[in-house]
Amino acid sequence: MLPRDHYLKQTFQDAVNFPDGFEKGGLSDIQARLIRKQGVLVNALSVDEVSDPTADDLHILKVIANQSAPKSPIEQAWVKYLSIVKARQASAPSKSKAKATKAKATEPVSTEEPETLESATKPAKAKAPKKTAKTD
Repeated sequence: MLPRDHYLKQTFQDAVNFPDGFEKGGLSDIQARLIRKQGVLVNALSVDEVSDPTADDLHILKVIANQSAPKSPIEQAWVKYLSIVKARQASAPSKSKAKATKAKATEPVSTEEPETLESATKPAKAKAPKKTAKTD
């Protein structure tokens, strides 16, 4: 845990969801500036990493949890940021499906002879478990 000033000194960036910047991603210039300036703090607050949160910091956590309406400009900007991120993630194909498709496409082709239908359908013989002598 670090003090909130530590997080305010850092610039927030989200190259994954906003590769062209926050302004081109749907946030206004003012909202983008607020997100860049205070986003690291808000993100740290949401994972309980701030040692000295203020009352305003605690209020933004309530806003994120939908327990309170956004009042300050940063709260409004963060709510809009989260809604854009969620919308982009919902419209993007899931990563697991994309990885499975990519793995199939890059799977090496076997040069070995294919199994015969008979050997492919016969179950392998299971070894019987070893019997041990009982000691009573």
